[in-house]
Amino acid sequence: MKSTDVTRNPVQPILASGSGSLSFASPQAVLDEVEPDGRGGCVTATTILLTASTCPVACRMCDLHRQTLPGPTPNGAIPTQIETSLQGRPREGWLKLYNHGNFFDSQSIPVGDYSTIANACHGFSRLVVENHPRFGSERLKKFRRIWPMSLEVAVGLETVQPRWLDRIGKQMTRDAFDRYAKWLIDQEVDLRVFLIIGVPGISVEEAIRWTRLSVRHALSVGARHISLIPARSGEGWSGLGDQLPRLTVDSLESLQRSALRDADGRACVTIDLWDLDAQLPGMNELRRRNLTQQLD
Repeated sequence: MKSTDVTRNPVQPILASGSGSLSFASPQAVLDEVEPDGRGGCVTATTILLTASTCPVACRMCDLHRQTLPGPTPNGAIPTQIETSLQGRPREGWLKLYNHGNFFDSQSIPVGDYSTIANACHGFSRLVVENHPRFGSERLKKFRRIWPMSLEVAVGLETVQPRWLDRIGKQMTRDAFDRYAKWLIDQEVDLRVFLIIGVPGISVEEAIRWTRLSVRHALSVGARHISLIPARSGEGWSGLGDQLPRLTVDSLESLQRSALRDADGRACVTIDLWDLDAQLPGMNELRRRNLTQQLD
């Protein structure tokens, strides 16, 4: 599960009809977003949803595999998608490259394309990619030597509840996440953490409590940005049930307030609002706090 954070203006539609509509020749979407920069202001972030190979981790709650293709990504495909996405667009602010998998999985992002990818991303001051701790520590170091600007790796911790981590098939323990977080910081790479709000069969109160505990844990290992993503039904929970906690705008507002208090300026904390009705009462306040990181 992944967040395309905060506020957005899609420039191309996200393809939703499965792999039959996908091609390694083109990205799935380009989004203009605005998010907090961690220094009291906001920054424009261009997000490219790349078409790449299927993630081998296959978390049970994740539906992103529907937007991937079997077999390794061909050499040259990713740089071409990036150049196509950025053609005629200002190269400023931050750039997110999300491949519905792991950037340092060589089947998804060919290592031989690293230099071309870095050149294609010139002009941006920060590059955000996604990765699982299982993949490519040496490849990350190689890319870090090529990319001269700020690098941030987004990791789907999802939760610090160990039983839930096991149930969703994350193939990662909390300790493994902690080791990876420390290693990233040692490599002078920033950490973004994705956390899921809720799993099947629990109450809203329990979902909020465990999300807040997960936020505190992400803060303790040095996360720069923490993105909270309400669990979505129909994601393919693979026999785990589909009765998710009924999160409301009020419950999300309560979580947002407590998470911002816990962060106390040490990290940005945002709630992904992608699937929520934009007209619901209270949504404007959620958006405002996402951007300002201020309670009042």
